[in-house]
Amino acid sequence: MVFCINSICAFLKTVYHLTVVESSFDFFFAQFYGYFKTMNTLGFSLAFSYLILSRGPDSKMSVARIAMIGLLAFAVSFPFIYITGQPWNESSFHPIFQVTIYSLSTLIFSAWAIMLIIYVQSRESQPKFQMLKQQIAEQSIERERVEMELHLLQAQIEPHFFYNTLANLHNLIDYDPERAKNLLEELTEYLRSTVHQYRHKFINLSEEEDMIRRYLNIQKIRFGEQLTYQIDIAKNLQHLPILPMSLLTLVENAIKHAVEKNNGKGEIIISAALGSKDSLILSVTDNVGILKDKSHGTGIANLIARLDVTYGCLAKFSIDCQPNENTCAQLEVPANG
Repeated sequence: MVFCINSICAFLKTVYHLTVVESSFDFFFAQFYGYFKTMNTLGFSLAFSYLILSRGPDSKMSVARIAMIGLLAFAVSFPFIYITGQPWNESSFHPIFQVTIYSLSTLIFSAWAIMLIIYVQSRESQPKFQMLKQQIAEQSIERERVEMELHLLQAQIEPHFFYNTLANLHNLIDYDPERAKNLLEELTEYLRSTVHQYRHKFINLSEEEDMIRRYLNIQKIRFGEQLTYQIDIAKNLQHLPILPMSLLTLVENAIKHAVEKNNGKGEIIISAALGSKDSLILSVTDNVGILKDKSHGTGIANLIARLDVTYGCLAKFSIDCQPNENTCAQLEVPANG
């Protein structure tokens, strides 16, 4: 656009000279070529200066900034015009003075075209720019809403465990202070790790495994040796990111709805494996078995909501119940978070 307008201006100015001076083809070509070089040099210098000094389509330019754009365009174009322009030694004036007058006059002549283009493009781009800013703001608000919802759901996870642990601690203090001390130490470490996890959207599977071990050690102090557990997670999977307390929620669900219902007796097996399409499959199996309609508590409901907020349709949750035999809760999530 700048090139076309400046070329047209050069042509019209040459035609004007033909009407008042002479009409030879050589004169026409020489004049047109000179104006063509000069106007396009100044035009692109103005465009370059505008890009350098402008603050963007949504900001108004002061007179001082417009003057700075003109001065920068003059400084950029001056050497080129001096070197490639017409012979400057044919006049009695100093060549630098001639180039300065010539450049400034042509700069003012061609500036209107550049400023008109900039003004029109600014008017056209400003609504799009404002719409883009609004879309970015809306996306930011939506992301903050989702993060707040996720943190709220995390804060609601399984208070049942804390109530039972504190009650058990109260009872142990009187007749078994040593076990009470061990329980308090495990609970302290468990709470410290959960506070750390609340601050992150994803954690490594190894961090989740450590917290599960602390949780089950607390339950073993509570139920004794009649509760056993096994964790089968390969080392090459421990770096994979998962939603904090997602696998732990399945373990808590097995304790609450299976082991506790069986007077503290039971075995829990926790495993992780890679599935198809770069997915990670997390499983928790107990050997007690509970009715399916009794296996979904608040923790599972919150977990499903958190999965939906974080992964959308990419996450899958299932629970397979065989009454009086076993229950397997399974979670499938993207392996890369």
